[in-house]
Amino acid sequence: MSDVRFVDSHMHLWHLTAHKWYPALDPPEGEDDFGIGDMAGLRRDYLPADYRADVSGSGVSVDKAVHISAVTAPGSHLDEARWLDTLAPAGGLVGAVVGAVEPGSDAATVEADLAAQAESPLFRGIRVLYGFDPADPVTRRLVELLDQGGHLLDVVIHPAEVEGWLPVLRDAPGLSVVLEHAGWPDSADPGHLPVWRAGLTALARLDNVSCKISGLPMALHTMDAATLRPWIETCLEVFGTDRAFFGSNFPVDSLFGTYAQLVGAYLNATSGLTAAERNQVFAANAERCYRI
Repeated sequence: MSDVRFVDSHMHLWHLTAHKWYPALDPPEGEDDFGIGDMAGLRRDYLPADYRADVSGSGVSVDKAVHISAVTAPGSHLDEARWLDTLAPAGGLVGAVVGAVEPGSDAATVEADLAAQAESPLFRGIRVLYGFDPADPVTRRLVELLDQGGHLLDVVIHPAEVEGWLPVLRDAPGLSVVLEHAGWPDSADPGHLPVWRAGLTALARLDNVSCKISGLPMALHTMDAATLRPWIETCLEVFGTDRAFFGSNFPVDSLFGTYAQLVGAYLNATSGLTAAERNQVFAANAERCYRI
């Protein structure tokens, strides 16, 4: 058993047999909006006991986890928030929740949905995965509301989207922003790494942006430690050990390997860090960011 504490900053739970909130897990043949590939392995209930089973044997003990909304059915994000409030006490796993607002909503709906979710003691902020143009006034209003409410923005910003997001984030220096899935690289080709790194570097110049090192197996379609290492090391080099932390992205990343393989890749890539630095990137930074 590793002596490294682990707080999982990015995981999902779902109860597919009871709630039909995830149509993206069953896309029409030939369509995959997220570039993940065959998602058949995800079309199963994934509850706290299933997550704990995946963690078992990985060599780490997960103290707490941050649940990130993954619903894609219209209008389901508020239902998910209520469900999580009833589920969270089970095993004490979920220490914080990051919710969602529906793409295409107007500003008034965004404000109402944010207020409804903020009633939960677990709520920490909103995830933007897709569908929010940073140039849209609704997106700017969402950022303002999160800033005013002391909430955070968990956001996927692909390399080509960085320039569009910079002005919005620059105008909210007090807002805690988490770059999700390490910016989601567009390609596993090593030639793409400098392009992706340039985007990270631009975002890292904003002091309020942190980097969540999650979802790399999903983006690169592998859990091979040697392949992941340069991408992980780049995140740590660009953001430093005080503004970077890890997340499993389970069960999505389980399509490419086991929890033990993922933890092994993380431990391998951080072997040169001090014990204090490892504690930052595996636990303390996430605890601070998500107020766990």
